[in-house]
Amino acid sequence: MFHRQIRLLPTSYLRHFFRLKLSDDARAVLETYDPQRRFTKFKRIQNELDRLRLANRGVWEKFDHVLDLAYGRKGKLRWELLEPILSDPASSPPDRIIPSVERSRPPVFSPELTALLTDSLATKNKALTLPAIQKRPPSLSARADPDSEEARLYGPFSKRREVNLRWRFYSKQLRYIYPPLEVGLEQGPRGSPQRRTVDRSALQAAGIRPMALQGTGLVQEIEHVARTGHPPDTDSKDPELTRSHLRPRFLKRRFARLLERMPQLTYNVALAQSGVPSPDAKQLYRGKADSKRLNSWKGYTVHLSPVSARDSKTRAHDADEVDVAWIQWGSQHADSDKVKKSKKVKATPTGI
Repeated sequence: MFHRQIRLLPTSYLRHFFRLKLSDDARAVLETYDPQRRFTKFKRIQNELDRLRLANRGVWEKFDHVLDLAYGRKGKLRWELLEPILSDPASSPPDRIIPSVERSRPPVFSPELTALLTDSLATKNKALTLPAIQKRPPSLSARADPDSEEARLYGPFSKRREVNLRWRFYSKQLRYIYPPLEVGLEQGPRGSPQRRTVDRSALQAAGIRPMALQGTGLVQEIEHVARTGHPPDTDSKDPELTRSHLRPRFLKRRFARLLERMPQLTYNVALAQSGVPSPDAKQLYRGKADSKRLNSWKGYTVHLSPVSARDSKTRAHDADEVDVAWIQWGSQHADSDKVKKSKKVKATPTGI
């Protein structure tokens, strides 16, 4: 049953992902010897099968769940995408808050992570400010600063509690991030149009860390479906690739919505060197305040795909045969309802 539903998924990547997920989940069940835990894991697989069945029937909430799971918006893959940007090899470790405790070092915010946290396009909630990241989290009392008025009035703040609050704030913010699938690079002479590339060798030559799914072409595949409503592998002779019953308009909407939850991270060489955004980077933001924000990100900018539902300005799709049939059916039923209502009004007696 699970394999049958997997074959109905519209793209080859979705089918490949859920085949691997099914094998991992089945292996986890077989390796569990406790009956209660095994039943819990088996029930989780059954629930996933139910969601997959509803997604293939066109229930958009379940289909969004399938997309979020496969493209790292939630689940295990999401944390694997975040892992490369949770450290900063270019900077030295921060000083210990408690000198005698090694684990009391505060969390590290890499330039990539800072760019994501300070932009509302990459987070589920309100974007953070740079002082909240670099100096003091909002949940940390001002008493943590020994020179503050609160510290002089109420005494010093507990160092152990400060460590816990900083790490709790860090862990909480990580749960709100939408990790990018890949990082882009913009380089070229100042003032000239700069082309964005996601080539892994170009990133390594520029000293930029690639993401976990760098160079796989998944973003281009998602944008293709969001534009056309047809997966790029629908022309294959394999019959398994053409069994999805989902309409092109449904796929366009859902993949365009997926791009809203998929920020694109770009390293701009001109911005990193001069602190002034290039003409291409300025077009991605509106207002002087947004341009000033770019200076604190060490060359990293965040934007959405032009095909995403939030920024898409393309015209509505052309009606196909199915759309025309639904329009005709609706107009016919509307006319018949009007006739029934008029007959009912005429048949109603005006008085007794």
